[in-house]
Amino acid sequence: MGEYAWEKCGTVDQAIEVHRQLMVDHNRLPHFAHRRRADNKYSPLEVLGPARGRDVEAATLHRAFSRMSWNRKTDARGFVRLNRWRIYVEAGLPKTPVQVTYWDGKLRTEYKSYILAECRCRWDNTGQRPHSISQLHYYPTPFHSRQMALFDPLWVRHPIEGEPLREASEAASSSRQATPLVLWA
Repeated sequence: MGEYAWEKCGTVDQAIEVHRQLMVDHNRLPHFAHRRRADNKYSPLEVLGPARGRDVEAATLHRAFSRMSWNRKTDARGFVRLNRWRIYVEAGLPKTPVQVTYWDGKLRTEYKSYILAECRCRWDNTGQRPHSISQLHYYPTPFHSRQMALFDPLWVRHPIEGEPLREASEAASSSRQATPLVLWA
């Protein structure tokens, strides 16, 4: 009967109504799994009685079913690769599997329920990869490297905006404008 009803659906609203009716019938009619019960309760509605499931917010459902997740392994310097992107995670976790998740415009890396890094991300659905990554934020974790840092590695962690070295050299060269050399007077 369900297959026949599904084939007769012409619109989404009709499909929703058919699904609603199938669920009512499924819960109300006797079920094969309950045929040997001693208390003479044969339908799921009779078995469950007053017990009800919990209400779940739409945002929680969206987060649970729209999240994309990948398992990646950090390289020797603490970076992971996500398609063409190389993203810094944590130098204290070399060659360690971490979980990378994308949800609601945020790309997050986690290890053993610790959030390591999070950034804003615009996702390219056609290529199934990040289109742009910005606003990187690194969380303090107990996994930092025991080796003392020889220099501040933040220049590696944050993306370079507008290549400041090139802009600085261009500004310096424009301030030192050459004066023409007069050969005869």
